[in-house]
Amino acid sequence: MAGGAVAGFGLEAAGQRLYFESDSAGIISILKRRYGAFACGARGAARFGVTAAAGKAYPFTPRVLAEGGRLEIRRGDFRAEAGRGGRGELRAAPSEQCLDAFLRSLLSHGLLRRGGLMLHSAGLVKGGRAYLFPGKSGAGKSTLSKLAQARGAEVISDEINLLLPSGGGWRVFGSPFWGEMRSAGRQASWPLGGIRLLKKAGRDRLVPCGRGELLKALLRCTVNFDRSAAAGALALRNAAGLLAAARPARLEFSRTGGDFLELI
Repeated sequence: MAGGAVAGFGLEAAGQRLYFESDSAGIISILKRRYGAFACGARGAARFGVTAAAGKAYPFTPRVLAEGGRLEIRRGDFRAEAGRGGRGELRAAPSEQCLDAFLRSLLSHGLLRRGGLMLHSAGLVKGGRAYLFPGKSGAGKSTLSKLAQARGAEVISDEINLLLPSGGGWRVFGSPFWGEMRSAGRQASWPLGGIRLLKKAGRDRLVPCGRGELLKALLRCTVNFDRSAAAGALALRNAAGLLAAARPARLEFSRTGGDFLELI
């Protein structure tokens, strides 16, 4: 990095601490504004030097390459490299979308290797426990989340949730990644209470589903940009571990009903 004064910002998500240093005031400003609820200090954090660079978000999907202790993550508008020493370099366009894509790629990679998952899902808190509802776009994650929030429930995220095994069970961590609701999230964690598949319906009810069906949904909804066989094996292993801690069920819910919070 060269040029103006160097500023820094640290963030922590699911126990993973990252600290970014840059002489680009625009990049640090975006990080502070977007991830301020997850701010942390530099101590114990993996450090990235960040340089502003022009680029377009094409190809749109990031690519993660991990080999021999070296990690490379790239998309049309960013490229990051990191080694074993906990230090890395990031060249990125000074935009929220670009930095968000990089962080999703990096954190999902780390979670997978710590036995966890980044999951496309809605996450709600009930009775001090987290309940997850995996699903791709259109499954009803944001709809369910908005209905739950209107009824006084806390929403962890309406789009992406972070999980790690803990003490024989699993914990769900506060997420900085959201969909339609566009919340900042908060730094917290909850023991996993359950996982429910989603289906929009004319009434609210909870019905059983098979373990195979839930496992397919977990794998389909796992965020993973590393297409290697090793990463695929990790995703399968971690999803199977999560499945073992969950009783498979499907939540059928309606926009007008109010019983689904009692059912989960």
